[in-house]
Amino acid sequence: MSLVISSLTLIAIFGILSVSLGLLTGHLGIFSMAHAALFGIGAYTSAFLTVKLQWDVLPALVVAVLVAGLAGAIMAIPSLRVTGDYFLVASFALQVVASSVFQNWRSVTGGTDGIPGILRPSVGPLEFFTEGAFLVLCLIAVVVVTAFTWFIVHSPFGRMLHVIRDDEMVAATMGKPIASTKVLVTVVSGGFAGAAGVLYGQYLMYISPGSFEVSTSVTIVTMIVVGGMTSVPGTLLGAAIITLIPEAFKFLQLPYSVAGPLQQVFFGLLLVVLMFVRPQGMFGELSQGQRWRRDRTNDATESVEVGENAA
Repeated sequence: MSLVISSLTLIAIFGILSVSLGLLTGHLGIFSMAHAALFGIGAYTSAFLTVKLQWDVLPALVVAVLVAGLAGAIMAIPSLRVTGDYFLVASFALQVVASSVFQNWRSVTGGTDGIPGILRPSVGPLEFFTEGAFLVLCLIAVVVVTAFTWFIVHSPFGRMLHVIRDDEMVAATMGKPIASTKVLVTVVSGGFAGAAGVLYGQYLMYISPGSFEVSTSVTIVTMIVVGGMTSVPGTLLGAAIITLIPEAFKFLQLPYSVAGPLQQVFFGLLLVVLMFVRPQGMFGELSQGQRWRRDRTNDATESVEVGENAA
Protein backbone atom coordinates (compact mmCIF):
# COMPACT_ATOMS: atom_id res chain seq x y z
CA MET A 1 0.00 0.00 0.00
CA SER A 2 2.85 2.40 0.80
CA LEU A 3 4.30 1.87 -2.70
CA VAL A 4 0.92 2.62 -4.27
CA ILE A 5 0.50 5.83 -2.25
CA SER A 6 4.05 6.91 -3.08
CA SER A 7 3.53 6.28 -6.81
CA LEU A 8 0.23 8.14 -6.88
CA THR A 9 1.77 11.09 -5.03
CA LEU A 10 4.61 11.35 -7.54
CA ILE A 11 2.16 11.03 -10.43
CA ALA A 12 0.13 13.93 -9.02
CA ILE A 13 3.20 16.14 -8.54
CA PHE A 14 4.69 15.39 -11.96
CA GLY A 15 1.21 15.65 -13.42
CA ILE A 16 1.16 19.30 -12.36
CA LEU A 17 4.55 19.79 -14.02
CA SER A 18 3.47 18.02 -17.19
CA VAL A 19 0.17 19.90 -17.52
CA SER A 20 1.89 23.25 -16.90
CA LEU A 21 4.58 22.58 -19.52
CA GLY A 22 1.92 21.33 -21.94
CA LEU A 23 0.16 24.69 -21.62
CA LEU A 24 3.37 26.49 -22.56
CA THR A 25 4.65 24.15 -25.25
CA GLY A 26 1.62 22.42 -26.67
CA HIS A 27 -0.82 25.34 -26.70
CA LEU A 28 1.44 28.38 -27.06
CA GLY A 29 4.29 26.76 -28.98
CA ILE A 30 7.14 27.80 -26.67
CA PHE A 31 9.43 24.81 -26.22
CA SER A 32 11.28 25.09 -22.92
CA MET A 33 14.07 23.08 -21.34
CA ALA A 34 13.96 25.02 -18.07
CA HIS A 35 10.90 23.59 -16.37
CA ALA A 36 12.99 21.74 -13.80
CA ALA A 37 14.57 25.10 -12.90
CA LEU A 38 11.14 26.61 -12.15
CA PHE A 39 10.27 23.42 -10.27
CA GLY A 40 13.39 23.85 -8.16
CA ILE A 41 12.86 27.58 -7.60
CA GLY A 42 9.47 26.85 -6.04
CA ALA A 43 10.86 24.04 -3.90
CA TYR A 44 13.87 26.00 -2.63
CA THR A 45 11.90 29.20 -1.98
CA SER A 46 9.35 27.38 0.17
CA ALA A 47 11.99 25.30 1.95
CA PHE A 48 14.15 28.33 2.74
CA LEU A 49 11.21 30.31 4.10
CA THR A 50 9.74 27.50 6.22
CA VAL A 51 12.91 25.81 7.46
CA LYS A 52 15.39 28.68 7.81
CA LEU A 53 13.07 31.64 8.40
CA GLN A 54 10.33 29.70 10.19
CA TRP A 55 7.50 31.01 8.01
CA ASP A 56 4.09 29.34 7.98
CA VAL A 57 3.46 26.97 5.11
CA LEU A 58 0.71 28.93 3.32
CA PRO A 59 2.56 32.28 3.05
CA ALA A 60 5.65 30.39 1.93
CA LEU A 61 3.59 28.63 -0.75
CA VAL A 62 2.26 31.93 -2.06
CA VAL A 63 5.73 33.48 -2.21
CA ALA A 64 7.18 30.36 -3.86
CA VAL A 65 4.52 30.42 -6.58
CA LEU A 66 5.10 34.14 -7.17
CA VAL A 67 8.89 33.76 -7.35
CA ALA A 68 8.60 30.83 -9.78
CA GLY A 69 6.12 32.84 -11.85
CA LEU A 70 8.54 35.79 -11.89
CA ALA A 71 11.28 33.44 -13.07
CA GLY A 72 8.91 32.33 -15.82
CA ALA A 73 8.43 35.97 -16.81
CA ILE A 74 12.21 36.42 -17.00
CA MET A 75 12.38 33.31 -19.17
CA ALA A 76 9.65 34.76 -21.41
CA ILE A 77 11.73 37.82 -22.30
CA PRO A 78 13.87 35.95 -24.88
CA SER A 79 10.69 34.51 -26.43
CA LEU A 80 9.64 38.05 -27.40
CA ARG A 81 12.63 38.33 -29.71
CA VAL A 82 13.56 34.76 -30.64
CA THR A 83 11.62 31.58 -31.38
CA GLY A 84 12.24 27.94 -32.14
CA ASP A 85 15.77 26.65 -31.60
CA TYR A 86 16.99 30.02 -30.28
CA PHE A 87 14.52 30.03 -27.42
CA LEU A 88 15.32 26.39 -26.70
CA VAL A 89 18.97 27.37 -26.25
CA ALA A 90 17.98 30.32 -24.04
CA SER A 91 15.81 28.15 -21.81
CA PHE A 92 18.57 25.55 -21.58
CA ALA A 93 20.95 28.29 -20.45
CA LEU A 94 18.51 29.28 -17.70
CA GLN A 95 18.35 25.66 -16.58
CA VAL A 96 22.14 25.43 -16.38
CA VAL A 97 22.37 28.70 -14.43
CA ALA A 98 19.66 27.61 -12.00
CA SER A 99 21.36 24.25 -11.41
CA SER A 100 24.61 26.06 -10.64
CA VAL A 101 22.83 28.38 -8.18
CA PHE A 102 21.17 25.44 -6.43
CA GLN A 103 24.56 23.80 -5.96
CA ASN A 104 26.66 26.81 -4.98
CA TRP A 105 24.47 29.30 -3.07
CA ARG A 106 25.02 27.42 0.16
CA SER A 107 23.61 30.07 2.51
CA VAL A 108 20.20 29.70 0.86
CA THR A 109 20.09 26.28 -0.80
CA GLY A 110 22.45 24.34 1.45
CA GLY A 111 24.59 23.48 -1.58
CA THR A 112 25.00 19.81 -2.32
CA ASP A 113 23.78 19.00 1.20
CA GLY A 114 20.33 20.34 0.34
CA ILE A 115 17.70 21.42 2.87
CA PRO A 116 16.38 18.77 5.27
CA GLY A 117 13.59 19.06 7.81
CA ILE A 118 10.86 20.36 5.50
CA LEU A 119 7.47 20.04 7.20
CA ARG A 120 4.26 18.91 5.60
CA PRO A 121 1.41 21.43 5.74
CA SER A 122 -1.59 21.83 7.98
CA VAL A 123 -4.51 24.16 7.29
CA GLY A 124 -6.55 24.87 10.40
CA PRO A 125 -7.86 21.54 11.68
CA LEU A 126 -6.72 19.76 8.50
CA GLU A 127 -3.33 18.08 8.79
CA PHE A 128 -1.48 16.45 5.91
CA PHE A 129 1.33 14.82 7.84
CA THR A 130 0.61 11.19 6.93
CA GLU A 131 1.29 9.76 3.47
CA GLY A 132 -2.39 9.14 2.78
CA ALA A 133 -3.48 12.64 3.81
CA PHE A 134 -0.66 14.22 1.79
CA LEU A 135 -1.72 12.17 -1.25
CA VAL A 136 -5.21 13.67 -0.94
CA LEU A 137 -3.66 17.16 -0.91
CA CYS A 138 -1.61 16.39 -4.03
CA LEU A 139 -4.64 14.96 -5.83
CA ILE A 140 -6.64 18.09 -5.03
CA ALA A 141 -3.79 20.23 -6.36
CA VAL A 142 -3.47 18.32 -9.64
CA VAL A 143 -7.25 18.40 -10.17
CA VAL A 144 -7.33 22.17 -9.63
CA VAL A 145 -4.37 22.78 -11.98
CA THR A 146 -5.77 20.43 -14.65
CA ALA A 147 -9.25 21.94 -14.48
CA PHE A 148 -7.87 25.49 -14.66
CA THR A 149 -5.67 24.59 -17.63
CA TRP A 150 -8.58 22.85 -19.38
CA PHE A 151 -10.68 25.99 -18.92
CA ILE A 152 -7.91 28.19 -20.35
CA VAL A 153 -7.35 25.94 -23.37
CA HIS A 154 -11.04 25.72 -24.26
CA SER A 155 -11.79 29.41 -23.75
CA PRO A 156 -11.48 32.21 -26.34
CA PHE A 157 -8.10 32.96 -24.76
CA GLY A 158 -7.04 29.39 -25.53
CA ARG A 159 -8.07 29.77 -29.15
CA MET A 160 -5.89 32.87 -29.30
CA LEU A 161 -2.98 30.82 -27.94
CA HIS A 162 -3.44 28.34 -30.77
CA VAL A 163 -3.45 31.12 -33.37
CA ILE A 164 -0.17 32.47 -31.95
CA ARG A 165 1.28 28.96 -31.86
CA ASP A 166 0.35 28.13 -35.45
CA ASP A 167 1.27 31.46 -37.08
CA GLU A 168 2.43 34.56 -35.23
CA MET A 169 2.16 36.64 -38.41
CA VAL A 170 -1.54 35.85 -38.70
CA ALA A 171 -2.01 36.56 -34.99
CA ALA A 172 -0.31 39.93 -35.39
CA THR A 173 -2.50 40.91 -38.34
CA MET A 174 -5.54 40.00 -36.24
CA GLY A 175 -4.33 42.41 -33.55
CA LYS A 176 -3.61 39.75 -30.93
CA PRO A 177 -1.36 40.86 -28.01
CA ILE A 178 1.42 38.36 -28.72
CA ALA A 179 4.07 39.69 -26.34
CA SER A 180 1.84 40.07 -23.28
CA THR A 181 0.22 36.69 -23.96
CA LYS A 182 3.59 34.94 -24.00
CA VAL A 183 4.62 36.57 -20.74
CA LEU A 184 1.30 35.79 -19.06
CA VAL A 185 1.32 32.12 -20.03
CA THR A 186 4.95 31.60 -18.99
CA VAL A 187 4.14 33.21 -15.63
CA VAL A 188 1.16 30.88 -15.12
CA SER A 189 3.17 27.85 -16.24
CA GLY A 190 6.07 28.82 -13.98
CA GLY A 191 3.76 29.39 -11.02
CA PHE A 192 2.26 25.93 -11.44
CA ALA A 193 5.76 24.42 -11.66
CA GLY A 194 6.71 26.28 -8.48
CA ALA A 195 3.65 24.89 -6.68
CA ALA A 196 4.67 21.39 -7.76
CA GLY A 197 8.15 22.07 -6.33
CA VAL A 198 6.62 23.05 -2.98
CA LEU A 199 4.64 19.79 -2.86
CA TYR A 200 7.70 17.79 -3.90
CA GLY A 201 9.80 19.23 -1.08
CA GLN A 202 7.04 18.59 1.44
CA TYR A 203 6.60 15.05 0.18
CA LEU A 204 10.27 14.13 0.55
CA MET A 205 10.77 16.52 3.51
CA TYR A 206 14.16 17.17 1.92
CA ILE A 207 15.42 18.69 -1.33
CA SER A 208 18.79 18.72 -3.06
CA PRO A 209 20.11 20.01 -6.41
CA GLY A 210 20.01 16.54 -7.97
CA SER A 211 16.22 16.66 -8.21
CA PHE A 212 16.19 19.75 -10.44
CA GLU A 213 18.86 19.10 -13.05
CA VAL A 214 18.64 19.05 -16.85
CA SER A 215 17.67 15.37 -16.75
CA THR A 216 14.51 16.31 -14.86
CA SER A 217 13.59 18.81 -17.57
CA VAL A 218 14.15 16.09 -20.16
CA THR A 219 11.86 13.76 -18.20
CA ILE A 220 9.09 16.38 -18.06
CA VAL A 221 9.43 17.01 -21.81
CA THR A 222 9.23 13.25 -22.38
CA MET A 223 5.97 13.16 -20.41
CA ILE A 224 4.22 15.69 -22.64
CA VAL A 225 5.63 14.17 -25.82
CA VAL A 226 4.43 10.69 -24.85
CA GLY A 227 1.02 11.82 -23.63
CA GLY A 228 0.40 14.45 -26.28
CA MET A 229 1.36 18.05 -25.60
CA THR A 230 -1.80 19.46 -27.22
CA SER A 231 -4.07 17.45 -24.90
CA VAL A 232 -4.56 18.40 -21.25
CA PRO A 233 -5.61 14.84 -20.21
CA GLY A 234 -2.83 13.49 -22.43
CA THR A 235 -0.10 15.41 -20.62
CA LEU A 236 -1.48 14.10 -17.32
CA LEU A 237 -1.54 10.51 -18.56
CA GLY A 238 1.96 10.94 -20.00
CA ALA A 239 3.16 11.89 -16.52
CA ALA A 240 1.54 8.75 -15.11
CA ILE A 241 3.17 6.52 -17.73
CA ILE A 242 6.68 7.94 -17.37
CA THR A 243 6.44 7.97 -13.56
CA LEU A 244 5.29 4.35 -13.37
CA ILE A 245 7.92 2.91 -15.72
CA PRO A 246 10.79 3.21 -13.16
CA GLU A 247 8.51 1.66 -10.54
CA ALA A 248 7.88 -1.27 -12.90
CA PHE A 249 11.62 -1.75 -13.38
CA LYS A 250 12.00 -2.12 -9.61
CA PHE A 251 10.10 -5.40 -9.76
CA LEU A 252 12.82 -6.79 -12.03
CA GLN A 253 15.25 -6.38 -9.12
CA LEU A 254 18.08 -5.37 -11.42
CA PRO A 255 21.21 -3.61 -10.14
CA TYR A 256 20.97 0.17 -10.36
CA SER A 257 23.90 0.23 -12.79
CA VAL A 258 21.77 -1.86 -15.16
CA ALA A 259 18.27 -0.56 -14.39
CA GLY A 260 19.17 3.12 -14.93
CA PRO A 261 20.58 2.78 -18.47
CA LEU A 262 17.84 0.26 -19.33
CA GLN A 263 15.17 2.81 -18.40
CA GLN A 264 16.82 5.45 -20.59
CA VAL A 265 16.97 3.00 -23.50
CA PHE A 266 13.28 2.22 -22.99
CA PHE A 267 12.37 5.92 -22.94
CA GLY A 268 14.39 6.51 -26.10
CA LEU A 269 12.76 3.61 -27.96
CA LEU A 270 9.33 4.79 -26.84
CA LEU A 271 9.98 8.27 -28.24
CA VAL A 272 11.34 6.89 -31.53
CA VAL A 273 8.29 4.64 -31.98
CA LEU A 274 5.93 7.52 -31.23
CA MET A 275 7.70 9.78 -33.74
CA PHE A 276 6.87 7.31 -36.51
CA VAL A 277 3.53 5.89 -35.35
CA ARG A 278 1.87 8.81 -33.56
CA PRO A 279 3.97 12.00 -33.56
CA GLN A 280 1.27 13.98 -31.73
CA GLY A 281 1.58 11.63 -28.72
CA MET A 282 -0.68 8.88 -27.44
CA PHE A 283 -3.59 11.16 -26.62
CA GLY A 284 -2.74 14.36 -28.45
CA GLU A 285 -4.39 15.97 -31.44
CA LEU A 286 -2.74 17.45 -34.49
CA SER A 287 -2.46 21.23 -34.43
CA GLN A 288 -3.99 23.31 -37.22
CA GLY A 289 -0.61 23.65 -38.86
CA GLN A 290 0.08 19.91 -38.63
CA ARG A 291 -3.36 19.10 -40.08
CA TRP A 292 -2.72 21.52 -42.95
CA ARG A 293 0.65 19.89 -43.71
CA ARG A 294 -0.92 16.41 -43.48
CA ASP A 295 -3.78 17.34 -45.84
CA ARG A 296 -1.36 18.98 -48.25
CA THR A 297 0.81 15.84 -48.26
CA ASN A 298 -2.25 13.64 -48.84
CA ASP A 299 -3.43 15.87 -51.70
CA ALA A 300 0.00 15.71 -53.30
CA THR A 301 0.06 11.92 -52.97
CA GLU A 302 -3.41 11.60 -54.50
CA SER A 303 -2.38 13.86 -57.39
CA VAL A 304 0.65 11.67 -58.11
CA GLU A 305 -1.50 8.53 -58.00
CA VAL A 306 -4.08 10.06 -60.35
CA GLY A 307 -1.32 11.06 -62.76
CA GLU A 308 0.17 7.59 -62.72
CA ASN A 309 -3.21 5.97 -63.33
CA ALA A 310 -3.94 8.35 -66.22
CA ALA A 311 -0.59 7.53 -67.77
